Amino acid sequence: MNTLKTILKWFLGISFVLSGLMSIADSPIVAILSIILGLFLIPPTLKIIEQKIKYTFPTPAKWVIVIGGLFLVGFTISGQAAAKNRKVDKIVEEASTLIDEGEFESAKAKIEEAKGKYSTSDNNATKLENEIEKSKSLDFAKEQLVELSDDEFSKLQEGTLEKKILTQKTLNKDLIGLMKEQAPEREKMIKEIQDKKEQERVAAELEAERKKQEELNKNRKKIIEKQFSAWDGSHPALTRLIKKSMNDPDSYDHIETTFRDDGSSIFVVTEFRGANAFGGKVINTVSARVDFEGNVIEVVSQN
Repeated sequence: MNTLKTILKWFLGISFVLSGLMSIADSPIVAILSIILGLFLIPPTLKIIEQKIKYTFPTPAKWVIVIGGLFLVGFTISGQAAAKNRKVDKIVEEASTLIDEGEFESAKAKIEEAKGKYSTSDNNATKLENEIEKSKSLDFAKEQLVELSDDEFSKLQEGTLEKKILTQKTLNKDLIGLMKEQAPEREKMIKEIQDKKEQERVAAELEAERKKQEELNKNRKKIIEKQFSAWDGSHPALTRLIKKSMNDPDSYDHIETTFRDDGSSIFVVTEFRGANAFGGKVINTVSARVDFEGNVIEVVSQN
C-alpha cells in the first residue's frame, strides 16, 4: 500500500511540474503554482522543503495543502479564462462597431487579433467571423429563404421583415437583403428541396431493401429452414391455413412437406391426410408461396 502511494505521489508530482514548465510562457501564475504543488508531492523534494523550514508536515496537513493547491490552480485557471474572454469580447465589440460603420476589412483584422492573442475553439470572435461569412453566403441566404413562413416571406417582399437570423445587426440586415434578391426563386428552391428529399427517401428505401436482401442472402439457408418445424418438417403458417379450410381440422395428419427457394419467395408443398365430408380419410396436397418471414403469400393449388 505504501509503495502504491509513493508511486502515485511521484506520478502526480512530476505531472504537475511538467505541466507547469510547459505552460509558463502562457500562464506564469498557473505554471508557478503547478510547479510548487508538484515539488510538494514528490517525496525527495518534500523532504528538502521540510528540512529547509525545519518542520515535518503531518498527513492531514499534507492533504489540506494538496487539495488547497488543486483548488487554487483550478480557481486561477478559471479566472484567467474569464479574463481572456472579457478581452475577446471587448475586441469583438470594436469589430462589431466597425462592421456597422462599413469597415469590414478593419473588423476582420480585429477578429484575427482576438483569435491570435486569445485563441479558443469557440468564442465570440469566431462566432462573429462565421456571421460575416454567412451574411455574404448565397447558399445560406437560400436556406433561410426557404425556411421562412408565408407571412415572413410576404414581409420580406414588402421590405418589412425584421427576423433575427444573425446576432450582429448590420450583418443580419445584409443577409435579409441578399434573401430578398433571391425571393423570385423561392418556389423553385422549395420544389428542388422537395425533389431532393423524395430522391433521398427513395434512395434510403432502396438501400434498406438492398441491405435486407444482402442479409437474407448471407443467412438464406438458415432463414428458410427456420420456418419449418424441427419436429415433422411442416410449415406452421401453411398448416394453420389448411386446417381452417378442412371439414374436420382435428383429423389433420401431416405426411410430408417439401420446398424450394424461388428467389423472391419460397414454394412449399404439403401432403397430409384428413377426413372428407363423409368421414373417410383421404390424402390431399396443397402448394403455396410463402415469404421469408413465414407468411403465406398465396395458395397455388389444392388437390
